[in-house]
Amino acid sequence: MQTVYAWNTLPDADEISRFLTQHRESKLLVFRLPENRIFPSISSEHSLFSSWQHVSRCVQFDTANFIRDFAAQTDLLLLPFHLMPQLRDYVASNIYWQTSPIDLAEPTPSKIWQKLPEHTFSGSPNVLVIGAGIAGAACAFELATRGAKVCVLEACTNVANRGSGNQQGLLYAKISAHLTTQTELLLAGYGYTRRLLEKLLPEQTTWQACGVLHLNHNANETQRNAQLAIQTHHAHLYRAVNAQEASEIAGIACTQSGLFWQQGAWINPKSVVQKLLQHPNIQVFCQQNITNIYHDGTKWHAQSSTQHFSGSHIVFCTGADSDKIPIIRDFPIQKIRGQTSIAHANSKSYSLKTALSGASYISPAWQNQHCFGATFINNDAQSDWREQDNQENWQQLATLNPTLYQALKQNALSGSLKGHAAIRCDSHDHLPIVGALGDVFAMKTVYAKYALDKNYRIKTPCPYLPNAYASIAHGSRGLATAPICAAQIAAEICQTPFVLSANVRQALLPNRLIIRQIVRQKSE
Repeated sequence: MQTVYAWNTLPDADEISRFLTQHRESKLLVFRLPENRIFPSISSEHSLFSSWQHVSRCVQFDTANFIRDFAAQTDLLLLPFHLMPQLRDYVASNIYWQTSPIDLAEPTPSKIWQKLPEHTFSGSPNVLVIGAGIAGAACAFELATRGAKVCVLEACTNVANRGSGNQQGLLYAKISAHLTTQTELLLAGYGYTRRLLEKLLPEQTTWQACGVLHLNHNANETQRNAQLAIQTHHAHLYRAVNAQEASEIAGIACTQSGLFWQQGAWINPKSVVQKLLQHPNIQVFCQQNITNIYHDGTKWHAQSSTQHFSGSHIVFCTGADSDKIPIIRDFPIQKIRGQTSIAHANSKSYSLKTALSGASYISPAWQNQHCFGATFINNDAQSDWREQDNQENWQQLATLNPTLYQALKQNALSGSLKGHAAIRCDSHDHLPIVGALGDVFAMKTVYAKYALDKNYRIKTPCPYLPNAYASIAHGSRGLATAPICAAQIAAEICQTPFVLSANVRQALLPNRLIIRQIVRQKSE
């Protein structure tokens, strides 16, 4: 268990250094960020300079910032000034104030079916994670680094083979100018993943902190980006640029203005997944097509055609295959086909210095190739590579940046290079499905009267499956959302302070899908 220490202000680096020297136990430090939203810098000679830079680069002031391993045995929770009174949404244990305490609000109320299950497990968890894409790898890593033993089961012959198998993906946060639930999640997750990359892959050979230039490709984007640009408290995260500035940043002619995410990056997802799974507490078993999953009253069991696995907990990270997997298939998902394209880089295209995004995207060259696209086709569950989709990506590239299109098309032979086709998993409200799993059939009995009146007063606690969780439906935003959602799941399993706000946790709960079915009187 972590000891929680809190400050009602942001202490300076010397005070933090002294505190770390005096307290060696596993701990969470909670700092209240300044009301003026200025994150102070420290001297480059200070012992905490590197850690402080690592934190401050992507700190944001609209929701919580959770930082793993700020120092030995030390995590950080940085709360914006106005959110500090809501500290109880994150921390249920005793809080040891290092400054004068502030009055804390009661935890955010929840509906009866949103209340988390009581912890009945003691000891060190032994967790089955089903799926080895970015969601599964991140869950395994977060659990393993908290001391759990993890067994990852993957149906394919290798990890990151499906939705996470794209050659290059972009890390930035396509957010609303208003603080929606999705925006809150993306802001928190963007910084979390960015810091994780620096820790895991500091050499940047399979990702690049090149920034992401999101172009004003239509009237709605122009308006949204303009509204974001006037929110100056996040000027260190993104800023407006005109066409000339965009061209200078990109290193290639741009005809559109846009919003530049300075800390954005392109990433090879497979390399991140592989690195996450290298922890000594993790075992990976590929070619395990799971046919049966059940709980015997004590443990979870998963069976494939060749092996049998068991664990105290189970986490489903099965993406678009969720509708084929026992237990999780009872939760409805949506499928979206996507395909990227690949082109050989050349002397002209090597000038591209930052990733470009609009209705489509293209990344700077990696291994002498550019990755670009991608298509979105709803309700198409086929992952075959299609020349028609390839041509659509080329057309989108011509719209995104005609200069790059001409440069790459000159020596591109149709069909000579194939990108990656995969099925994205999504939900009806386009939010991930993350958290503890209710017993679907029991829920439909307990909450049946919601079909008559969605506000019907029911006081029966939610019938949860024992120690079962999910992290699916990250759509095309998994690089930003999957790692922080994994940290939240690990916090629930390992009983450490939460990393996401109560608002976000409740919005992501898998149970919402079943309640929606009941209200809409649907059985599937």
